[in-house]
Amino acid sequence: MRIIALLILCSALYAGGAIQRCQSYVQEVRRYHWLQFGTKYPYWYGVGQLHQESGCRDIVSRDGVGSQGLAQITWRWHKDTLQKNGIKSLATVPDQLNGQAILMKQFWVPKYGLWVTYQRYNGGDYIIKELGRAGSENWELAKAQCRRGQSCFTYPSGRRECVSNCDINYDYSLKVYQYGKMYSISKNDAIRFW
Repeated sequence: MRIIALLILCSALYAGGAIQRCQSYVQEVRRYHWLQFGTKYPYWYGVGQLHQESGCRDIVSRDGVGSQGLAQITWRWHKDTLQKNGIKSLATVPDQLNGQAILMKQFWVPKYGLWVTYQRYNGGDYIIKELGRAGSENWELAKAQCRRGQSCFTYPSGRRECVSNCDINYDYSLKVYQYGKMYSISKNDAIRFW
């Protein structure tokens, strides 16, 4: 029972720490997203994305592909786009946040809700194919068309876990939405999420 109580306490402390860290980036996220999208963009979802990606920590991921920074951008995949926009590396937080907004703009398809943009950021263009097969923009119908295999992770303890790539990517937009609402200052999104 003590172990369960300790795990709950640690989880709550981590979540509280992430919220506090993320709050410190709200204004910069707003600035970079508004530069890319205009002032009607609900930038708080960008903060929610940082919360989901890294807990708002400037880290290098252990994902095996080299994702880095607050927004967990993989430089080798996006360096051409980022360099064209004046970002020479992801060594600084301003470059990471600017890069996040630039990539979000690149992935945005205005006819879809933002959830699609966030899923493209996280899992590429598979979502566009799934929407086509579903014949709908509905999240549940698109997920039902997902056929992406699994990703397997080995923890430092040696335990190995495999997770559906469909679950990973479709949960991503849900989490960005939930976390984003924690940083929202408006009840009205000029650009729809769903």
